[in-house]
Amino acid sequence: MKALVMSDSHGDMAGLRWILGQARMRTGKVDAYIHLGDGAGDFRALETYMHSLDPEAQLWQVRGNCDFTGDVPGFLIQPFGGTQIYMTHGHHQMVKTTLEYLDEEASGYACSIALYGHTHMPAMDMGRVLKINPGSVQDGRIAFLEVEAGRPRVQLWNYGG
Repeated sequence: MKALVMSDSHGDMAGLRWILGQARMRTGKVDAYIHLGDGAGDFRALETYMHSLDPEAQLWQVRGNCDFTGDVPGFLIQPFGGTQIYMTHGHHQMVKTTLEYLDEEASGYACSIALYGHTHMPAMDMGRVLKINPGSVQDGRIAFLEVEAGRPRVQLWNYGG
């Protein structure tokens, strides 16, 4: 299964749409589009566009510290490609200081992958779980996650120049 993972678009819908189009040309069909907060409205506004690219794709999003909509969850847990993925923005887990809380929380939910944003910096770290931050879409960053039989492959892409 394949997913495009993004975070921190901060109102840049035109940039988000462009990056999604560029990344989608590279990946082909994806099974999920995932937004990790600070741009919940941007992601929602582009739902029709994402479904025009991949009509069957799941659209998952979580609320960031700059999102003020009550109907977007603070975190999600979803099965994906034979594993469980924990999705959060990361501000409640203090990811700017440490990844230990995120690692502990995700593993406590029996997830092997944790996706987070908030820092605007792309990163991958292995502890109890594989932690992935796509970086900020506002800076041209997005992640491609492919999981087959529970085994993840991750690519961090930069379209910002």
